[in-house]
Amino acid sequence: MTIKQTRFSPVQQEYFQRPQQKGYKECNRYRIAEITLENFGLKIINDPKNATNIQGVGSHDRMSITTPDENKEDIDNKPFCCTHCGSESYIKYGKNNGKQVYKCKVCNCKFVDNLYFEKLKAEPKIICLTLDLYFKGCSLRKISDHLKQFYELEIAHTTLFNWIGKYIKIMDKYVSQFKPKLGTVWQVDEMMVQVDGDWFYLWNIMDEFTRFHLASVISKERNVEKARKVFQVAKKRSQGDRPLSIVSDGLGSYKKAINKEFHTKKHETVHIGNTGIRGKYYKNAKFFNNGVERLHGTIRERNKTQRGLEKEDSVFFKGHQLYYNFIRPHDSLNGYTPAHFANLYLNLGNKKWENLLMQAIENKNNKN
Repeated sequence: MTIKQTRFSPVQQEYFQRPQQKGYKECNRYRIAEITLENFGLKIINDPKNATNIQGVGSHDRMSITTPDENKEDIDNKPFCCTHCGSESYIKYGKNNGKQVYKCKVCNCKFVDNLYFEKLKAEPKIICLTLDLYFKGCSLRKISDHLKQFYELEIAHTTLFNWIGKYIKIMDKYVSQFKPKLGTVWQVDEMMVQVDGDWFYLWNIMDEFTRFHLASVISKERNVEKARKVFQVAKKRSQGDRPLSIVSDGLGSYKKAINKEFHTKKHETVHIGNTGIRGKYYKNAKFFNNGVERLHGTIRERNKTQRGLEKEDSVFFKGHQLYYNFIRPHDSLNGYTPAHFANLYLNLGNKKWENLLMQAIENKNNKN
């Protein structure tokens, strides 16, 4: 791989440190002496067919990357066990109320693969299908009609809504315990959403390199107090990690909020405000805010179907954040998810919703 050398001015050499690892382009945009692609579980390869543009750790040049391989067949075909004796030796034994029944070869008992869904009439895959269709833009009534046509299930749209609220909270609590490995630049912006007929501001923060959505906060005003709130949520999700730079538009509340939340005697986060679509130069490096603007596009696309939200603490915000980080593949990340780039390998395989849901419920039951 040919690496183009970059000349640094004395100011750049003083402000930015050069990486020591061989094979990485010197960067005039981030302090990456301690942050390299290995920290994110990535490595450089020489296959031009898999090249992608990375705007994170260091360069706008075309760079080839890959991620640790996962044995997806083992993940998707991970066996469950008999609920009576724990044996993994069983056979299919017909269906009951649409559920697949199994018979254990050891104890000859019959059981179904819904150890943590005993009180539900539907299979876990139906719940996961509901979650997937909902966050891909289908309304609850359309999902109800879909289940009736293709699965012969009579499920009310209110029941689907209760499923979404219940299991999103369980999965969000599960993934929140893992610490993402982030880049050095955060992007912040706000958009308007309609809640119960009134317009509110939705604040969002995402990490530029991994595209990891860190925080969503809704408020009626755009003052310093509300801006501080979204930064506090982002710091909690990053589990103490602070960025070197925060990119925002020209809203005056950001500067004061960043000074309050990030500036200490040992650490200073640079605020790069008034950043438009065309970007802004700072110390001979160009910064953009396009990532969080693209995030707003996905939220608007889904919110348009809902025609507004019913309440401020709607589960939609947590659910969309979960969907954006762990489920939805990103073209800008070579088809991987932000969680994958943030070093959160949960072994979800192809059945992301189902595996994530089962892991979260199992984790909850183990703690109880």
